[in-house]
Amino acid sequence: MKLEDDILIEKFLRNELSKDEKKAFLERLESDADFRQHYLLEKQLSESLNEESWSFADQIDDKELNEYEALFKSDEIQDLKAVIKKASQKTNKVGRGKVISFISGFAAAVLIGFFLLKPMFEPNLLDANGLYTEYASLENLPSFVERGSNDSSDNLNEGEKLFKEKKFKESLVVFTEYLKSNKEVSGAYIYAALAETELKNDDNAIGILNELESSDLIDAEKAYWYKALIYLKNDKIDESKELLEKIIKNKFYKHKEAKELLEKL
Repeated sequence: MKLEDDILIEKFLRNELSKDEKKAFLERLESDADFRQHYLLEKQLSESLNEESWSFADQIDDKELNEYEALFKSDEIQDLKAVIKKASQKTNKVGRGKVISFISGFAAAVLIGFFLLKPMFEPNLLDANGLYTEYASLENLPSFVERGSNDSSDNLNEGEKLFKEKKFKESLVVFTEYLKSNKEVSGAYIYAALAETELKNDDNAIGILNELESSDLIDAEKAYWYKALIYLKNDKIDESKELLEKIIKNKFYKHKEAKELLEKL
């Protein structure tokens, strides 16, 4: 990046450009990707080194903000900031463009290093949603397609089709209506419960699975597996573990997967 561009960006950040210069600057930001990237780095650095301004605070949560703040206010960073400031003032000895480029690169390196090293110094956080997605395996749920063709099976097929198209609200309507008069298909309970979960109605989902659990269907035990997953998704780890242990002990549906999942918890 040219020294003239560095000076131009600095003047823009200090609001020292005329109206026409500012208009030309903004137009260049729109059309020149390299210039825009360089500008964003300079802007980020300028605000990061200014303890009164944290422009990215709105984009991260309080915990992350505190970590960033602690990082940039550490003794090591404060010392380096002093060195950078001193160097940037010696424009007769060090080209300002080189100083700014170095600072930009350093800022990026600090942030990248922060994210790479962060996992080494904090506990391994449980990815509950990730485990739910992996073990619920919504795309591989049992299919109703094999069932004979009649009004009842057609409804099940339609509900399944909507579910796999991620039209969970419409799918739930179909399965809810089906379950009003048909209580003999365990899959209908499961699809309805998982549709409720995808719609973030987890209490309703557990209620549906409780109905399946208390039924006399041969597949009633499947309720334990899906309830365990829904509890996991909602960070109710103890409840999830309790059900997984029950599944393993009684060799219920998915008992091998339950053992594997329990070890991860």
